[in-house]
Amino acid sequence: MTEQKLTERKVVQINYWKRMLKETNEVIGKLHGIVLLLHNSVELPDIINFLNKVRVNQQLRVIYITFINSYDRIQETLKEHPLESKKLYVIDCVTPLLVDFRKDTPNCEYKKPPSNLEQLKNILMKKIGEKNPNIVCIDSMSQFINFSTPTDEELEDFYNFLNSIKQNVWGLSDDSIILFYDDKLGPSQKLPTISIDLVLKLEVVRDKPSWKG
Repeated sequence: MTEQKLTERKVVQINYWKRMLKETNEVIGKLHGIVLLLHNSVELPDIINFLNKVRVNQQLRVIYITFINSYDRIQETLKEHPLESKKLYVIDCVTPLLVDFRKDTPNCEYKKPPSNLEQLKNILMKKIGEKNPNIVCIDSMSQFINFSTPTDEELEDFYNFLNSIKQNVWGLSDDSIILFYDDKLGPSQKLPTISIDLVLKLEVVRDKPSWKG
């Protein structure tokens, strides 16, 4: 990088990072703003368990935009792992790829998956206006960007998406947009910092209990 280019760069944000241990549940319980939740292929019950920790016992409206789990699978999972004190509305972007037609229900809408972040933003703007949710979950942002090897253009599009959400879609400080990101493709080399309020890493360790032999 030339000296001229260095002088043109300005500090736009300074980030401080803290490793959370005992404080984690308290932080999750009070989530607000735009949250990037990194994970390594967590299962749907793990996501439900996470959502149950957010603002426990509050009656919240949740929009769940899914590119991973169909509404049928979500319904089956909720029978064994209920989503407590929260009303769920699903935008199923999985099923339309498998069948030609599926009728919407009061708790689910079937849509073809957006091909870019601009289309995703348009879905968000429309549904937030209609449903007035307290929480929006997008599962998963790895459909749009790979943080292990992102290009400058991809990062710019992602930041524009976040800025647009903050300016045009999300207005109440008590509300949350949770961006799930599956990082199984590799370690994240360029985590976004601008316009993200909190970055969390969700690790679920599964092993056979030793006492079962």
